[in-house]
Amino acid sequence: MLSRVNYMDRRHLLLNEMGISQWQLHRPEVLRGVVTVVVASHIRLIVVAEEDFSQSTLFADILRALALREEDCLCVNDEQVQHLELNHSACYWLLAEEAKQHRIEAYCLKAEQIYRSPDFAQFQSSPAAKRELWRQIQQTQ
Repeated sequence: MLSRVNYMDRRHLLLNEMGISQWQLHRPEVLRGVVTVVVASHIRLIVVAEEDFSQSTLFADILRALALREEDCLCVNDEQVQHLELNHSACYWLLAEEAKQHRIEAYCLKAEQIYRSPDFAQFQSSPAAKRELWRQIQQTQ
């Protein structure tokens, strides 16, 4: 039985004899849609949520409470947050169930502060969740 190394050498030789060049991808994850996202230096808040609610008036009010503009905010989902490249500190707002928040937290690079809320639909309809976010904001300011 051939070892894996010998098999690869033999395979490589056979392909060369047939005029077929072999290529090795340096970043194969790009083919799977994984791309590093460099976060601009002016971004102060990274919102991690499954749905896009950036046009809601509630979101505008929250940004106002944090003394931020919409341009200072980056909205991503829980898969995209894994691929962020951050060279400065920023705050994160995680909108997901508690178990999911703990998984996402591992990807919160250079976190100045992490705010936690249920998903946006629940957050929007829950006065208690809004009070909890306000409490979190007040503790950091």
